[in-house]
Amino acid sequence: MATSASPFSKRFAFPKPQAATRSLAEILSKGRLAAWLARGRPSDPPSFVLGRRRIYILPTRFGLAFGGVVLAMLFASINYSASLGFALTFLLVGLGVAMLHHCHANLLGLEVSFAGASPVFAGGEARFRLRLSNPGRVPRYEIALGAEGREFGPVDVPAGESVVIAFGVPATRRGRLEAPRFSIATRHPGALFRAWTYARMDIACIVYPEPAPPGIPRPATRTERGSDTAERGDADFAGLRNALPGDPPRRIAWKAYARTDELLLKEFAGGGDRVDVLDYDEAPGKDPEQRLSVLARWCLDAAAEGMSFGLRLPGQTVPIGSGESHLHRCLEALALFPAASEDRQ
Repeated sequence: MATSASPFSKRFAFPKPQAATRSLAEILSKGRLAAWLARGRPSDPPSFVLGRRRIYILPTRFGLAFGGVVLAMLFASINYSASLGFALTFLLVGLGVAMLHHCHANLLGLEVSFAGASPVFAGGEARFRLRLSNPGRVPRYEIALGAEGREFGPVDVPAGESVVIAFGVPATRRGRLEAPRFSIATRHPGALFRAWTYARMDIACIVYPEPAPPGIPRPATRTERGSDTAERGDADFAGLRNALPGDPPRRIAWKAYARTDELLLKEFAGGGDRVDVLDYDEAPGKDPEQRLSVLARWCLDAAAEGMSFGLRLPGQTVPIGSGESHLHRCLEALALFPAASEDRQ
């Protein structure tokens, strides 16, 4: 005879043990635990200090094994009434508690600040540098960073000093690469415990387009004043002047430098400096990303030849210039070129 469920059982329905166990296992999984710990936490500023409430600490596998051995020693001491066993057991417990305190204090008060991220080309690895500053009187040992399933470090931070450590992230696409959430952790001393914290800073790295293979011819060269006589050597020598940052190395008077130890630049009259205007519309390829890749290659080649060049993109123009800073300016314009406006067909 079938029995219907009582009103009490309907109102107070308890979860099945199997379902509860499965839910706990999912929460304690590494990814879900990290997401739960970071839930509702705002982004960290470019510089912050690690406080007590954001540092987590748990025993490592070695720490769990150590605890099991100490527990076995305690049971054996109780069973055999061994006074020396009790003394050794309590000594080891005290040692473990001291290590727990020192492991937590190894991160407490540590100042973390962003130290920069150099631009990279797509397909490489973006390196986010962090400066760890120790304002205390005690050195900090074995501080490591973790990001994207990888660990970087560890490093030691002497008392009153700073150390720069970096973590890498694959740069698969051009543009602005935001830094992922990363961890700062330590297992010092003894590796019985692991203290860690999660952080996410509003920092980014510029990823340049991946350059096309060399050998793609550039458009016809134009000159700044409508003439290329200076490049052919037909212009008259007008004298020397002090070299400035961004001047082409090919026009430096090296003989004069050997005599005077001063960087001087040769000037010509009646000619023009060689200038390339690299135009998006003149780059081969129908795919916008392919055109940007070709433009990146042309920029690198022109800079390697010491030429002055400019860059023309839809809705944006980089003025003519030369030097390493101008090269990075052009590559940054290519990296941040909006994808939505690239295909103008």
